[in-house]
Order: sequence, then C-alpha cells, then structure tokens
Amino acid sequence: MAKPTRTAQQLQQMLIQRIENLPGIRGQQTDVHRGGVIGIPAEESGPNWTVRIVSDRGAHRADIAQIIRTLQGQFDLED
Repeated sequence: MAKPTRTAQQLQQMLIQRIENLPGIRGQQTDVHRGGVIGIPAEESGPNWTVRIVSDRGAHRADIAQIIRTLQGQFDLED
C-alpha cells in the first residue's frame, strides 16, 4: 500500500513541530531547520526522502533521528 505524500516543506514543518516538543530543544537550530528535507532514490520500500546534514554528525541526537525515521515510515515525498 502506498504511503500518503507530502511536499518537502510540509515534511519539514511536521518534523520541526515534533522536534520543538522535545525537552530542552525549543529555539535550537537543527539540521531539519537549516538543511530541510531532500528527495533520495528509494530502495525496496525504503524512504524516498531524508534531511540534509549540515552539522557535525557527533552533534546528532537519537530522539530527533527517531522522529525522522517515524515520519519516513508514514509519508513519502511528493514527486
């Protein structure tokens, strides 16, 4: 079954809303804020979008990565 689609801007806004609900993150700029959502080639029912990485990978947070993975499982990027 195909997943519902959203534009890159819609996906980014959905991610930001969820990220800003995390404790201690409100007002901080993340890769989601700065890099946005970009399309990628989908592999065997994998996601067709990701977040552009603009910061040091060592600064990435597991809770934000989980939010991204959850939304990737729910929505595809609109063509």
